[in-house]
Amino acid sequence: ADFGAVGDGATMNTAAINSAIEACSSLGGGTVRIPPGIWLTGPLRLQSGINLHAEGGALVLFSRSFDDYPLIHTSYEGLRTMRCISPLYGADLHDIAITGKGVFDGSGDAWRPVKRMKMTEHQWKALTSSSGVTDVSGRMWWPTEQAIRGAAIAKQLIESGAAEPEAYLPARDFLRPALL
Repeated sequence: ADFGAVGDGATMNTAAINSAIEACSSLGGGTVRIPPGIWLTGPLRLQSGINLHAEGGALVLFSRSFDDYPLIHTSYEGLRTMRCISPLYGADLHDIAITGKGVFDGSGDAWRPVKRMKMTEHQWKALTSSSGVTDVSGRMWWPTEQAIRGAAIAKQLIESGAAEPEAYLPARDFLRPALL
């Protein structure tokens, strides 16, 4: 909050929280405290020497907008690949911690396909009447048409050795990030 973040569940706090992390790191490290409230944010870039502490009653709610997650070279399921940046991201760091009784909600349901067999009929009807699309079999719901096509596009790009993030933009909705 000292860096301008507002825990009202509506204000986008990405810049403020990342500024607090950077400022704390530049002083040699320490604790960035997230007080009670609903803190809407895009990806947070962790730094060495930081304890990101979400106090009880704090909900860090990551954005559901795919555009907030740039594509980066990273590892996913043990393979070096292109993915959307994780909501909690850092590379080559040391002495970091994520502590507290608060909750980090990655909004994974915005990205994740859903199998019909894993839902009740009522849940399936509610889901399919919302945004998103079902595949041709009618047994799988996807958040976007781009997500359905993304698997095949990503596979072709990987096989061709494509290395530029821009090449993967047509597959972005399929390349969901891991929370951390």
